Amino acid sequence: MAVPPNTKPIPILKLPFIPLNYIIQQFYPLSILDFSLLSKKCRYIIKSTNLEKYDMGLSFHSDQYLIRFQRKDTFLFYFSIDMLRARNKYLQTKISPFTNNGNEVSIEFAKFWVNYVSDLFRTKFNWLFLNSNASIEHMSAVAEWTKSLISECWCCYFAGDDAKSESISRFFEIANFPIRFLVFDLRHEYEIAPINFGVLNVEEVRIFTKTSKNPVNWFTVEQMMRTNCSKMILGACTFDETDLNQFIKGWINGNNSKMEVFITVVKTIDFVLVFDGIEVDVRDPMLVRPFYSSMLTHPLEFLIVGGLDIRRNDGTVASIQPGLEFAGPR
Repeated sequence: MAVPPNTKPIPILKLPFIPLNYIIQQFYPLSILDFSLLSKKCRYIIKSTNLEKYDMGLSFHSDQYLIRFQRKDTFLFYFSIDMLRARNKYLQTKISPFTNNGNEVSIEFAKFWVNYVSDLFRTKFNWLFLNSNASIEHMSAVAEWTKSLISECWCCYFAGDDAKSESISRFFEIANFPIRFLVFDLRHEYEIAPINFGVLNVEEVRIFTKTSKNPVNWFTVEQMMRTNCSKMILGACTFDETDLNQFIKGWINGNNSKMEVFITVVKTIDFVLVFDGIEVDVRDPMLVRPFYSSMLTHPLEFLIVGGLDIRRNDGTVASIQPGLEFAGPR
């Protein structure tokens, strides 16, 4: 095996700015962070370097990263809680990463490192990953802090094995920034009380459920009609014929005027009751019509086979395609 000759370290701080800038641009992000912690001069050099631009996300799940970097919806790298806690000493701080009960990420720890990393990489965070089971005190503190930092949230993602409706309701009561994508990925085993979102300022809503055993009952038809988004995709829901009839009549009369795509999975329903009092144009079952859209930046293509057309009072036509069903709670 060939043994490489001994090499001397490169005194990069003595290099001219252009080659130094090039070398730092080749650093892995964690190396950039570590280099900045060596001295005030090193930090100044990093902030003067033409680094790549990223979108920054912040997670309040105690078992995950704290900060993640991506471009739109492509994940690139992250700084875990353990990574940052190990580097507390270089900034002379002893802030604990968790609250006293150890179940929630400390707001002070998050503020400290988000401020440092944002300043270092010259970026702002516009993704939020929230624990759906957080306490109302913690969720309130997160909302108060983030509403002063975010002008528009690219993605707000709630996930967890359970959910506290009052905590999530409080978040939306306090945080008033617009949201591009609102996602719920809940894996709860028990029924959840309705969540009050107020008048949602959001472009796209997507709700996942673990199984049809506990379908979505916390996103009500009244809330749905107050959410003037362009796309809404819901997993297994408890909407019945009356709910869907109310929603469709609301759309005909001007509610949800921005709606382009609405998909929901419901139990077997009687379409005669769904369209009671609504004029419907039943299309030829051999007619195939393509419909192009997107979801979470990914292109979507639907083929509407036959289907039912309804017309809004302003003349806009919507096509309804019956599809997925689930057996309903047992």
